[in-house]
Amino acid sequence: MANILCVEDSNEFLIYLTSVLSGHSITQASDIKQALNLARTGRGPFDLIILDISLPDGNGLKIIPQLREMSAEYPIPIIVLSSDNDVVTKVAAFGIGADDFVSKPPEPNELRARVEARLRRILESTSKSNHLRYGDLVIDSNTMRVEITSRKGVSAEVPLTLSEFKILKTLVGRPGQVYSRDQLIDHIWGVDKHVTPRTVDAHVSNLRKKIEDSSVSIETVTGTGYRAKIKDAPSSSHSS
Repeated sequence: MANILCVEDSNEFLIYLTSVLSGHSITQASDIKQALNLARTGRGPFDLIILDISLPDGNGLKIIPQLREMSAEYPIPIIVLSSDNDVVTKVAAFGIGADDFVSKPPEPNELRARVEARLRRILESTSKSNHLRYGDLVIDSNTMRVEITSRKGVSAEVPLTLSEFKILKTLVGRPGQVYSRDQLIDHIWGVDKHVTPRTVDAHVSNLRKKIEDSSVSIETVTGTGYRAKIKDAPSSSHSS
């Protein structure tokens, strides 16, 4: 499940969007001001933004640079919606930083496909990051090692299975992002038909025990899946 911010003043269209993107959490902002407030203080990080150009308090395109600044550490895909399907509008949208452009009213299968494609790219980019450091936890993909550094600066390796390593890297790559069990299965095990949600739960349970002394915790989101949280670590960094 992804957290999606929809900047759209039409409640009718929001109902349509919620139906098309069932399975994801949709938060509405009815104008530019509300969108910026939600982006700053929204409930958890948004994974994708659907932005209408025509809004009551101005052109939605003008807030794309601000939205980009707010999500500099974890770039959020922005899909622009517009009933103006001309080339000039599309060029303006892409020129200012939009990731995709969809004409209104969108065909439901196409819209869902575009949203899912953008969300998959987030997951893929997280996996390609070779080095992650959050608080005292370090993940090195080159050596497949996870280490916890003590306050005295002494590093100790955490023995993880390959599946545990992949789960940890995926979750920690985007703290606060909720990953469903199905998403984790698809990303980590692929088409292996023997893997079930219970398999994911078992791996997460073992993983929690192994990193319980670190600054990273794995939270259960009831009825949905899991997310990573950084404990006692006001700032974090990652590099590739």
